[in-house]
Amino acid sequence: MSPQPGFFRSFCDVWATGKVELLDDLLPENVIYHIQPFDDMDLGDLKTFITGFHLGFPDFSLTIDEELFDTDSHAARWTCSATYTGESPLLTVPPTGKPTGGSGGHFLRWQDGRPVEIWHHGDWLGWLQKCGLLPPLG
Repeated sequence: MSPQPGFFRSFCDVWATGKVELLDDLLPENVIYHIQPFDDMDLGDLKTFITGFHLGFPDFSLTIDEELFDTDSHAARWTCSATYTGESPLLTVPPTGKPTGGSGGHFLRWQDGRPVEIWHHGDWLGWLQKCGLLPPLG
């Protein structure tokens, strides 16, 4: 089976709402999620990460700008924004109240109708600088 249209919108909704239990229906337990600079994650690790991220950025929103589908692969380009207003175990600096935003892409490899490997590429440096966690370069 090929990639499922509508999957990525549902996946993005998990990031926006923090309802990580919905991932059980979207991803296999042995999914491999690559999100540099962090270690590769399985489904449980991804749930923990998204929960922590959502705690720090509860107003997170994402717009899907483009999606491309092939026989067993799927690519999505997106833009997002949020404000660092909540305490998160992922972040060592207290909330700054500053807005941030970024862009990136997801690349998915599908097998038997489910994504089994996902690469998440985003501008983490810019994201952390805009929300006041890291100083600007230069």
